[in-house]
Amino acid sequence: MSVWNDAFPNRGSPRLGNNTLIERYVLSKPTFDPRGLFVAESNGAVVGWAHAAMSGNPFNTQPVGVTCLIGVRPPHRRQGIGSELLKHCEAYLRQKGAEILQAGGHWPNNPFYMGLYGGCDSPGFLTSDSLAEPFFLKQGYRVEQKIVVLQRKLDAPMKMFDPRFVPMRQRFELQFGSPRRLLSSWHECVHGYVDPLQFVMNDRQGGTWVARTLVWEMEAFSQYWQRPTIGIFDFEVNPPYRRTGVGRYFLSLIMKYIQEQFFTLVELQLEDTNAYGLQFLHSLDFEQVDTGQVFVRQAQG
Repeated sequence: MSVWNDAFPNRGSPRLGNNTLIERYVLSKPTFDPRGLFVAESNGAVVGWAHAAMSGNPFNTQPVGVTCLIGVRPPHRRQGIGSELLKHCEAYLRQKGAEILQAGGHWPNNPFYMGLYGGCDSPGFLTSDSLAEPFFLKQGYRVEQKIVVLQRKLDAPMKMFDPRFVPMRQRFELQFGSPRRLLSSWHECVHGYVDPLQFVMNDRQGGTWVARTLVWEMEAFSQYWQRPTIGIFDFEVNPPYRRTGVGRYFLSLIMKYIQEQFFTLVELQLEDTNAYGLQFLHSLDFEQVDTGQVFVRQAQG
C-alpha cells in the first residue's frame, strides 16, 4: 500500500491504509489475471508496479489492451523503471491478442480501478499526475481522448429553478434503488463493484423512461478529500426528451436528494468534445477540477 501512496500522491487517488479496496476493485474481479501485474524491486524492496488487462467490451472492432496504471516511487523515477514496466505490460497485452494499446482506463475500456483512481468514473490518467503525459508521449503514444472532471459543492442552498420545471412536476416521477442488473455483463464487471444506485425518471403519461443515471458513494475519496462525496455516471436523457429542460430537472432532483442525505460534494465527468453537456453543467455551477487523458498506440511497431 505504501507504494500506491508514494506513486500516486495527488487528488485523484485516495490514500490506502490496507488492501481492502485493492481486493474489492481489482483482485476479486473474475477478469483479474495475476500474469498482467508487474512489480519492480530494488535491493529487495518494491519500488514500482504496473497492471495491464484486456478490455472485455464486446463492441470493440479490434482487441484493446489497457495499461490500467503504472507507478514508481519518486526516489526511483527517471531510471528507466517505468519504461521497463510498460514494456512488460505491452508484451503481455500483445500476447493476449491486443491490436490497440491503451494507457489509462476509460469506458468502455476500463477493466480495473474504478473506485480507486480518477474519481467518479475512469478518466484515463489525470493531468494532476503531471508525469503521465510526457512519459506516454515519449513511449510513442498519442492523446486519444480528454475527459473533464467537474465538481459542485452542496454546502449552500441550491438555486436551480427553471420555469419549465412547473409542468414537469406533475408529469414525471423519480424512482431510485439498487438496479436488479446493469445493462450488460461488462457493465457489471466494470461498474457493479461500486454498488451504484440507479435513478430513473419516468413519464406518467407515456409510461416510458425519460432520464436515467447511476450514482455511488465515493467512500475512499470522501475520506481523502474530507468531504462526503457522491459520484454520478452514465447520465442519459432519452432522445425524444432532450433539449427540453428534462436533464436539468432530473439532475436538480438528484442533487436535492443527495444534499438532503448530508453529502457536500458531487462529481461528474464528461469528454471534452461534449460542448453542450459541459455548458449545461457549468450553468449549474459545476467547476472543472482536473482533466483525464487516454493514450493509445498500435500494438505493432
